Amino acid sequence: MSTKIRNKVPCYCKSCNGKLVEERTRKRHAELEAQLADNISGFVPSAHINMSFPNPKPNETPDQYVAMEIDESIIIEGSSEKVVNSEKDSAEQELRNLPEVDNYEPDFEYTSQKSESGISLDDDVTFLSNDETPVEQFTAPDFDNNSEFVYLNTNINYADSWILIWIYKYQSRFRLSDVAIDSLIKFFQQILMDADQARFKNFPSSLYTASKLLQVGNQSKTYAVCPSCNSLYNIAEVVAEEGSKCTHVEFPMQSKGKPCGMELTVQAPLGNGNKNRPKLLFPLPSLKLQINSLYQRSGIQQQLRKWTNRHVDNGMLTDIYDGKIWKSFSDISGAPYFTPETADSHLGIMINLDWFQPFESSAYSCGAIYGVVCNLPREIRFKKENMLTLGLLPGPNKVRLHKINHYLSPIVDELLEFWNGIEIPAAGRKIRLALICCSNDIPAARKLCGHISASVSCHRCYKRANSISNKLNFGGFDDMSEWFVERNLLKHRQDAENWRLCKSEEERKRHVSLTSVRWTELLRLPYFNPIRHLIIDPMHCLFLEIAHWIIKKLWIDGNKITKHDLELMEKRAKIIKIPADLGRIPNKITTGDGFSGFTADQWKSFILIYAIPLMWDLLDEPDRKILGNFVRACTLLVCRIIDDKTLSEAHEHLLKVAMLIEENYGPERITPNLHLCLHIADCCQDYGPLYSFWCYSFERMNGILGRSL
Repeated sequence: MSTKIRNKVPCYCKSCNGKLVEERTRKRHAELEAQLADNISGFVPSAHINMSFPNPKPNETPDQYVAMEIDESIIIEGSSEKVVNSEKDSAEQELRNLPEVDNYEPDFEYTSQKSESGISLDDDVTFLSNDETPVEQFTAPDFDNNSEFVYLNTNINYADSWILIWIYKYQSRFRLSDVAIDSLIKFFQQILMDADQARFKNFPSSLYTASKLLQVGNQSKTYAVCPSCNSLYNIAEVVAEEGSKCTHVEFPMQSKGKPCGMELTVQAPLGNGNKNRPKLLFPLPSLKLQINSLYQRSGIQQQLRKWTNRHVDNGMLTDIYDGKIWKSFSDISGAPYFTPETADSHLGIMINLDWFQPFESSAYSCGAIYGVVCNLPREIRFKKENMLTLGLLPGPNKVRLHKINHYLSPIVDELLEFWNGIEIPAAGRKIRLALICCSNDIPAARKLCGHISASVSCHRCYKRANSISNKLNFGGFDDMSEWFVERNLLKHRQDAENWRLCKSEEERKRHVSLTSVRWTELLRLPYFNPIRHLIIDPMHCLFLEIAHWIIKKLWIDGNKITKHDLELMEKRAKIIKIPADLGRIPNKITTGDGFSGFTADQWKSFILIYAIPLMWDLLDEPDRKILGNFVRACTLLVCRIIDDKTLSEAHEHLLKVAMLIEENYGPERITPNLHLCLHIADCCQDYGPLYSFWCYSFERMNGILGRSL
């Protein structure tokens, strides 16, 4: 097997800074910088980059990639000078004894652990200087794109294509190999030809010809993945020689950085010998192809424009279009991005990262990054045929912390192309696309957007966890006006850039403990806001976490509700009649320790319908107040149409729940979710009612994808 070897040249773009890359990579980076220089005021291309197209403007001067300096005296809008100026000092003081919490635990029962920093926090964090440039750490390899990208035509003019589509679905349903399907197609061809030769003379005779007819092409990229550090590699280059090892350097700012060294391939036995194959694969579906396929559907452009014909009273929130983000999102020039004139050409997408178990008999976690086009009406937005698949992350374990950036890098590359506009044949014009929302559970959200664990610090405001007996909590509401302030975006970006300069794991830990920030590849998107564009998912926060935690941890484990009470509650639940479309809760209130295996939807039904009639007389007065306030808050928030007054009332009830728990059970019982729920009203102001952004639809995609693997 021969492999094309390409000479590598130094690239002096702001990301590579002299790193050896392929010639086409250097050209692509130069093109991107030229586009950014034309479209973004103040952006200066790298001085040494060899740009044969177009040349730098004569009035531009060379400049280093210097991150924006943040003066310690910056006053954050809406906050006091005292809060901002004392932020670093208070962070150092609070985090000296905080345990390290890399992963978010659902029940937040913390154990004594070491500090996340592991070392003293007395030293200042290193900031970017004029002679230091971050080295790109997560760049994905290029593929050989000598041929033009082929956009497939999904409107196939073949009367009997339904037979082939059924065969493909049959293969997916029963997980059959391509060899088996190839034989099945050959068999069908013989049978159909015998039945009607004139009609079926063009019926495919093999899987290859069937795929060609239906244009089922392999337009996705597939990378080889390092099992240790998750770096991505070109498969052809990896399998070309035996014993290929990972060359990724985790700390490129070190003078003697060592490569990972993990072997990337294994020997796969074949009939005529052995063949190298990658240990892990990362399939990356083409976003361009998916958008092109979307525009090939009949009436889709009319659906994309429907939101412009809505009439909503001021102060009312009925969908994402009524939120602040949609109304204020800016174009490159600063003009509104979403307008009636660009309704079907300027798309906004929401993404979700989640893991699922594809196998029933083994613990194996695969990841998926989904997307939805927010321009579509809500009634069709989350249908599976309208969902985008941005990437499929390999198992068997979930990706750790910043290593997710290796998978995000090629996705962000394509999002950057879409931000400048891509000609989509099916649309007949240039289509632009922007990432405007990330909707995930908390562990995935923190990895995706580069925040510290939710059990240590909030990503939206300046609240940091307290430590009592080596257990973290978010108690303390007397000084709420000082910390319930939106974080500063510019400082967040500065801190994220500084993370890339860290030269050791200990330095990274110290930096994250002090700033609560890691680098994420999403920050390469010039418009992305990891503070406001990352929502608090109500499905996980309110129903899977807070509802479960109050009933299970406070009341059942605290002997406020006994086994006899659970049996009584189950009897009462069976006699309650509700409409069929709401769905009954399962008859397992008494199973296990109580409420075993309830799903998010079942918890929602329990809180909104069953909780008060089943539990009210079983609780004492303080717990009745907790339950009443929580049920009222949830009832208000799940309204399909909501207004500012309703959001304010819901926020007050959630705050009352947290304060009542602190008053009756102590500050150590205030979990991260009890704090995060206080930001749900702000998320609704940004994105509309809960139905616009919660994770229920994404969770359904996990089930669909899991069954098809």
